[in-house]
Amino acid sequence: MKVCSQTSWACPEEGQIMDSCSHEACVRKVPIFSDLDNEKISKLNSLVKNKEYKSGELIYLEGEIGKNIYIIESGLVKLYRSNEEGNQYILRLLKEGDFFGELVLFKEEQLSSSAEAVGDCSICLLPKNELEKLIKLSSELSYKLLSAITSRLTKTENKLQSLALEDAKEKTMRLLLELAKENGIKKENGILINLPLSRDGLANLIGTTQETLSRKLSALQKEGIISMQGQKKILIKND
Repeated sequence: MKVCSQTSWACPEEGQIMDSCSHEACVRKVPIFSDLDNEKISKLNSLVKNKEYKSGELIYLEGEIGKNIYIIESGLVKLYRSNEEGNQYILRLLKEGDFFGELVLFKEEQLSSSAEAVGDCSICLLPKNELEKLIKLSSELSYKLLSAITSRLTKTENKLQSLALEDAKEKTMRLLLELAKENGIKKENGILINLPLSRDGLANLIGTTQETLSRKLSALQKEGIISMQGQKKILIKND
């Protein structure tokens, strides 16, 4: 896996970053920016750079100094930490319209996790120092950013509670319901989920093993709660 230099706008081996992001929708997809006036949106849009990442390509590595805020224009990104043995613990799975890297705002800080493309994705990079200037001038943006960070902290607390208190079946159901909420497709007989990760990756998300997750999915299917449709799709059936 290759990490592109954060001090350059190019990574020729993996493609080329555009001089500017031509997609204003990239900025408007982010909830904290969506209601800003046209002048502020235009300012942000002029600062954004766009980069295409291949599946499995590193966007940044834990321990690097953060210089950008990242917006997912399309695709999925996983944030994770690694131990000395190279084992990964997946912190979050992010989708189109999500932003990440925000914890380095207003301080020279090392990134506390790594970010990797899950499938091909398009990312808009916004220099953190420029966003800091805009935040200082906009109380509305400051409030929205604080609300977004607070919401993420709440989700993290809920995940920690789930890992500590729920059994494997409850964790599996919580995972499926969260995936259904994020990217589920409504069908006549339920909600169809396109699984974004391998079974091993999904098990990692809920702090269990691939074998345990597979057993719980099989049990849920026998109970008539879900229907597994190959390795990458699960239907949560209607009651």
